Amino acid sequence: MLVIGIESTAHTASVGLVKDGHIKGFKSDSYRPLKGGINPRDAAEHHRTVLPELFSDLLEKQNVKISEIDKIAVSTGPGLGPSLKTGVELARYLSIRYSKDLVPVNHGVGHLEISRKMSGFKNPLFLYVSGGNTQLITIGDHKYSVLGETLDIGVGNFLDKLARDLGIPFPGAPVLENLAKKGEKVMDCPYTVKGMDVSYSGLYTYLKNRIRTEKREDIAFNAQEYAFTALAEIVERGMAHFGLNEFSITGGVARNRRLRELLAGMARMRGYRFYFPDDEYLSDNGAMIALAGFMSNIKASENVRFEQTERVDSRESRWIGKRRLKPRAMVGGESVVELSKFQGIDALVKKRRGGEYRNPELNHNINSSRIKREVKLLHSFKTIGIDSPDVLYVELDDSSLTLTRVRGKGLNQCISDSGFNKTLQEVGKRVAKMHENGVSHGDLNAGNVIVGKEIYFIDPSMGELDPELEDLGVDLHLMKESLNALGRGDSFVSFLKGYRSFSGYREVLAKVEEIESRRRYT
Repeated sequence: MLVIGIESTAHTASVGLVKDGHIKGFKSDSYRPLKGGINPRDAAEHHRTVLPELFSDLLEKQNVKISEIDKIAVSTGPGLGPSLKTGVELARYLSIRYSKDLVPVNHGVGHLEISRKMSGFKNPLFLYVSGGNTQLITIGDHKYSVLGETLDIGVGNFLDKLARDLGIPFPGAPVLENLAKKGEKVMDCPYTVKGMDVSYSGLYTYLKNRIRTEKREDIAFNAQEYAFTALAEIVERGMAHFGLNEFSITGGVARNRRLRELLAGMARMRGYRFYFPDDEYLSDNGAMIALAGFMSNIKASENVRFEQTERVDSRESRWIGKRRLKPRAMVGGESVVELSKFQGIDALVKKRRGGEYRNPELNHNINSSRIKREVKLLHSFKTIGIDSPDVLYVELDDSSLTLTRVRGKGLNQCISDSGFNKTLQEVGKRVAKMHENGVSHGDLNAGNVIVGKEIYFIDPSMGELDPELEDLGVDLHLMKESLNALGRGDSFVSFLKGYRSFSGYREVLAKVEEIESRRRYT
């Protein structure tokens, strides 16, 4: 089977060819604005001009006649409206003109498929990083499932915006990468990781405001160190929590060598297998669209429409199969947890790691901040009547924390219990009490709730005292994501039944909706 793929979601116009699941080649041409970022209408005009020539050149190079093509696959989103429209209109015309099946492809699924194909991994964790997308993804129930993502802007968008502020033309990320190699000063920048989600707006604002007072090289250095360390952390957490042992990366930002260095260091520390595709397949290209089109079980149709905010988890991808994640007990993300005794008391020792691959100074700052915050939050839980472990001993130099051991099993290991929804409602009541008393958890997921004689909350190292509405919304968003990842997304309504007792219930739910809409491609 011969499939031609058309890609036009953003600044790159590309056409690719796949034969029986094997990539034969692709041809691309990218729009480069003279100044500023991408102008969608100018990008669309560029694509309208070059796509027909790319199409004919590729067929000629591969010695293929259009009559031999079986399917035309086209990227329908997410992306820039005018750019998407150009590709879809060309694909629709070719489909009608030559009586070829037309298959819609999600742009993100294209990136995932090319990474999955080349890695040979059956059930990896994917880190998808590009201009508009920053997502941690795995295989779910016959579709790709998002475990975590950006809470605001994509990492590529963050890097390009900062580059423009430094006077670097689009695309600025590659120039920033070279500048960063000459930087060395670690600044006290915002570092925002919430569960398996990241946020870059605070980091962007901080660095932008220091452009006139700090060296360009140090601005670029901190942009990469903070942004990519956060990505390595969420990959590490996702792998550890769900007992996975292989991961791959995809998307344009995955070409960055410092990001690869951090991820490879983390993988070696943990003993994970990993795969980094060749650079040419990480940029937007028609081959990935053709490959996804070849695999697709979506019924061909002439009435293909584009959707600017279409998510990677918005439609079935039945060819990838089905997998249910199995959470692991006693496994930390960036921490090693061991059973111990402390003055005759059953205890846990939690030692934070990261020095094996992170910048040493940044690693010390992250670990110290997390430990101090966890101690404060656990004390606050006790004060307001929320059950949690007692802090027995703190060792900042060793990045370790000794806690009383609480008996029970993680809420994430109770998902098959008959009383799961009832327990979840009780969890919601306690989170309402937490929020009513001015405390957020910061990493509220089913793995950080222990169900025993009481319901215990653990690991609030990312929470806030006197939280803003955003922090409360993130707590609920993280619990919702956690339940979705476990295949129990329908049970979130039980959590909300308990959470209704919070006086700010409606405001927080509105904030959750805002957060979820904000994460989509822009």
